[in-house]
Amino acid sequence: MSGIYQKAALWMIFILACPLWAAAEEGPEIKTHSQVITEPRAEYAIEVGGTLDPENVEVVIENLGDTPVIDPRLSVNGLYDWYDIAAMTGEITAGCDTEEEKALAIWQWVHWKRFQRSPQDHSALHPVRAMNGYGYGICGHTAAWLKALWAAAGLQARVQEIWGHTISEVYYDGGWHMLDGNVKVFYLARDNRTIASLAELEKDAWLIERTIHPRDPWVRQPDPPGRNREFVRYIVSYKDNYEEHSYDSEIGRDYNMSCTLKPGEKLIRWWEPVLNKHEGRDKRPLVPERYANGQLVWEPDLEKTDVLDYLRVIENVTTRQRDSQGPAIHVAELHSRLNTRPARFTIPIHSPYPVVGGRFWCSLVKEGSGDNLASVFFGEPELGPGGLYTFRWGSGTENLELDLDQSLLSAAPVYDYAVGFALKGSGESDPPAQAGVGWFKSVSDLQVSPHSLPALSTGRNVVRYRDSSPGPRTVRITHSWRETTGNRPPGRVTEAVSPAGPAPVKKLAPTLKWSPAADPEPGDRVADYQVMVSLRPDCRWPVSMTLFQNVGSDKCEWKVPESFLNPGTTYYWRVRARDDKGHIGEWGRVFAFTTSAGAK
Repeated sequence: MSGIYQKAALWMIFILACPLWAAAEEGPEIKTHSQVITEPRAEYAIEVGGTLDPENVEVVIENLGDTPVIDPRLSVNGLYDWYDIAAMTGEITAGCDTEEEKALAIWQWVHWKRFQRSPQDHSALHPVRAMNGYGYGICGHTAAWLKALWAAAGLQARVQEIWGHTISEVYYDGGWHMLDGNVKVFYLARDNRTIASLAELEKDAWLIERTIHPRDPWVRQPDPPGRNREFVRYIVSYKDNYEEHSYDSEIGRDYNMSCTLKPGEKLIRWWEPVLNKHEGRDKRPLVPERYANGQLVWEPDLEKTDVLDYLRVIENVTTRQRDSQGPAIHVAELHSRLNTRPARFTIPIHSPYPVVGGRFWCSLVKEGSGDNLASVFFGEPELGPGGLYTFRWGSGTENLELDLDQSLLSAAPVYDYAVGFALKGSGESDPPAQAGVGWFKSVSDLQVSPHSLPALSTGRNVVRYRDSSPGPRTVRITHSWRETTGNRPPGRVTEAVSPAGPAPVKKLAPTLKWSPAADPEPGDRVADYQVMVSLRPDCRWPVSMTLFQNVGSDKCEWKVPESFLNPGTTYYWRVRARDDKGHIGEWGRVFAFTTSAGAK
């Protein structure tokens, strides 16, 4: 085996032998939960201990039965069933009643699920392909995902090209609103309630100038020199702004995570890049900031399973189960002077995730010592010898291990490929001589986005399974994780110091003060706070991105920036803490204040 496969094999041995491994190594042991399912819909619970969310390691779905399992799907606590755009949109907009709520929920979901890198896969312009397989894209990808998701939620949307950047707009409440999922920003109109459109921003640079542009989930402070001016320059050079339609062909496609597990097949997904394989790795030196691997493994028992229905038989091939002859897959009608065309078939592979490498093992069986033939090809088999390997001279069995990486990585990541075979037996020799395949094993290496995987959290997890198989099934699902104990995050902020009480606030830039959060971990201290001000009682999103900032110290106060609040209006705010180890606590209680009618 190659070094990569040795690493993966050793890693899997560790998983299977986790109690012994855990005893020999320091650190938390890997815990597992296996569930065998025989119904099309099932639910089970997994209890996870620890003080922080666990380190999710692996999830495996394997078909133990003798019939195909169509579209097996998992969700955990109602999340991660991103089978198609309808399922994805339904999860994101759960609990949303208005068009505005749906629009903002989708924007917020997208901008924290992505990071900056352009996949070498044109289909990643679609959110189902991108969010399941990659988790990254540049501004054009992000705008395309938003347009697709908004459209799936029943909203009108469009992509706009502006100088040096791509953004998206959504239509609700009688107007267009610009929400930038790449920069994680929107701009408040002068009424301090409505999200501005691109047309408004083109004519009013002040709306951009007063807004901060966040850089990650925690670094939310005033822009460094030049950053704000950069976005002003992008937008107000409006003469070269235009609506973009080149992404529409991919946005409109019905991409989904359809997967049929054949008997003896399993889908393995890890939360880490176990194989160190990713798209573009032979063409780009930079490794993605975050990605993970998986494998689709098919190793059928050909003595028990008739795989003919899962093969693409081009001509003249059958199986032991059909005619009681060997090898397991072989020539149906032996060749002669009147029948000279080789028997041909392919083993088709379909993955819901991008395939970034693979291996194939098999035995080629050739009886007799004449000009019988057994050849393996990547893709469509030819009529003569060649391809990955040819067994022409001699007789007996050749056990092969074939590296498919170069064939699979010759272009963009693929989702479908095939391994082909050309066979030729002899019906005129004495005795007649067969040719065929005795066994095979296919391993497809996958790239997956760790954000998309059905992660367990601390406490009770409700896992739901479903598939679309019309017949019986026997499926085993195995979850593996490491529990995390020891360091606990800061506690919640539960008390507002100022503003306090029912009295209206007379300033439109008040200073918010709160009682400090406690850090339960000895030796740790609270190092920073993050504050959000919202028009919503649930503080689901801020009034403006400028009213969602971190303080930058352990000081329990923050002055609301000027120009964003209105007189005679009730606002809601909340705070969360981060300690000096980088652990972020939960949001605290939601507080409220009302500005007076004459507030300035």
